[in-house]
Formats: sequence, structure tokens, C-alpha cells
Amino acid sequence: MKLTTAKRHLMTGISYMIPVVVAGGLCMAVAKILGGALVGNAVGTIPWMINSIGAAAMSFVVPVLTAFIAYSIADRPGIAPGLALGLIVNNLKAGFLGGMLAGFLVGYFILWMRKCFKVPKSMQGLVPIIFIPFFSTVVIGLAMYLVLGEPVAAAQNAITDSLKSMQAGGAKFSLGAAIGAMMGFDLGGPVNKTASAFCNALLAEGINGPTAAKIVGGMTPALGIAAAVLLGGKKRWNPAQRETAKAALPLGLCFITEGVLPFAAADPIRVILASSVGAAVAGGLTQLWNVACPVPHGGVFVIPTMTNPMGFIAALIIGSAVTFLMYYAMKYNALQSDEVLEDSSELDALEI
Repeated sequence: MKLTTAKRHLMTGISYMIPVVVAGGLCMAVAKILGGALVGNAVGTIPWMINSIGAAAMSFVVPVLTAFIAYSIADRPGIAPGLALGLIVNNLKAGFLGGMLAGFLVGYFILWMRKCFKVPKSMQGLVPIIFIPFFSTVVIGLAMYLVLGEPVAAAQNAITDSLKSMQAGGAKFSLGAAIGAMMGFDLGGPVNKTASAFCNALLAEGINGPTAAKIVGGMTPALGIAAAVLLGGKKRWNPAQRETAKAALPLGLCFITEGVLPFAAADPIRVILASSVGAAVAGGLTQLWNVACPVPHGGVFVIPTMTNPMGFIAALIIGSAVTFLMYYAMKYNALQSDEVLEDSSELDALEI
């Protein structure tokens, strides 16, 4: 199995998992806003009901991840066994790691069955309906219960405890800065996606702090670069670049980092350096100020659901200002050194 293929299957599972996390996280966040921190004890009230709906949605996070990893590998026959294995993983408390492992095992076991499971022609129609769901669920389910479940659960708990201790200790700024820098480095590319997947995995385990670093790290590049272009004067940036910046600004507010890509393509070193440093500062500050977000996406629209929303806003402003000042200064120095600016036609071709 190639690494790129495995990553594609994992990202498919995560892409189906995220709407479940969004629905559950938003419901639970709204319930806490309406009913307070102890909303779970207010049985029978509307906030309690909303919180219960969110908790029900969150209980399906790992099963959906497992089912759609298996679906990506083995197509529709992987969905039912994947859902069953995801619930088993929940029971074993093996978390995101267990769900991911079970999804790959189910998917590739089904592929193996298709190749090796020979039945008479009269029974071939029963293979995807009976034999594949039954045998894949039983075999991989027993493997999880008898062999894999406890070690994976122990590994999951060790990772979770380690990250919780980092958030409680002096390393929390470093953790947030690393996440932010990765988000700002390639602006939606593989490094960005790796950091995002890491934070989504932690969110599925109820660790919400890194998600705040992820979101702020994805917003600051677009806001800082766009501000530098729009406020930097016509001598430094041509009309095409200024129009692109006008589009990047609202994209950044919505946590869409890709609005910076035209600038990164035309001036990669300065843009990537300014974006990474600003996002690292913002991400580190969110963790230093104990900002946590229960929702994996949404930009400014999910700020009210965060723990310490004013801390998030302050980190966003400071990180964007760092990106703005770095990029503005580097462009100014380039002009002072009589460096030739990029031809405007290059950005015109990349304009979003």
C-alpha cells in the first residue's frame, strides 16, 4: 500500500467525518451558550435537548470515519462493516487511531475476499449482500476485541495524555505555534492538510485547543497578506494584485487559506515566510491564552462557540499584523534594492 494511497483513503474518511463533528460540536456549543457549563444536568430543558443531540452526533464521529475509510478502499460493501467496527472501537475506547486502523483493515479485508472468495454462480448475488458484510464484520471485529483493541486504546490514551499535559504546561505555546506554522506554510497543501488532520483527530477525542490554533493559523495568512497589498500603496502592488487581495480578505475571514495562493505563486519566499511566522505567533497565542474551539471549520462564524473568544480575536489580530508587517517590509526592502517586481501578467493568469 502506497503512502499517497493510504493518505487519500484517510482524507476521504475525514472529509465525511467533519460534517458530523461540525453538527455535534455546534449543537453542544450552542447548548452551553444557552444553558451554561452545567447544561448536561438541566434534564428536560431545551438547552439540554440540544446538548443531547450534539452528543448523539459526536458518538458517530469514529464510526463514520471508519466506514468511509473502508468505503474509499472497498466501495459500498465497506460501509456497513465499517459502521459496526466504528461502534466496536468506541466501546473499546480506542478512539481515532482505532477507527482509522479498523477502517483500513475492513477495506483491505473486503478486497481480499473479493479476490479469494469463490462461490457458485447461483450464489454470486449474495456475496456483497451477505458474505462480505458478515465475514468482514466478524473477522475484523474479533481481531479488534482479541488482539488489537487494548494496545491501540493504550496508544490512544498515551497520545491524549501527552497532549493534555502539553496544553497544561509550558509547551502549549510551542504546540500552537507548530500547528499555526504548518497551516501557514503551504496554504492548503500537504503540510497544511497534515496539521488539519492532526487537529481533527484530537477534536474527535475531545481535545479542542489545537483546533483554535488550526483555525487562526488558516486565517492569518490571507488577512495579513491582503492587508499588506491593500494598504501598501500602488507602487508595490499592481491593480491585478489589489483585486486579488480584495477577494482573499473575505476568504481569510471564512478560514479559506487558498486565497493567498496567487501571491505565493508569484512571490513564494516572502509570502510563505510572512504567512508561516504570523500563523505561528497566532497559533501559539491561542494556546497560551487557553482558547479552544469545538468546531473544525467556519472562521469568524464559529468564534462565539469558542472558549475565550476575545483571546482568539486578539491572537488573530496580532498574527495578521505580524504577517502584514513582515510582507510589507520585505517588499519595501526589495524595492529599495531595485529588485525587479514580478511581471503583472504572471499574477493575472493566477487571479482567483
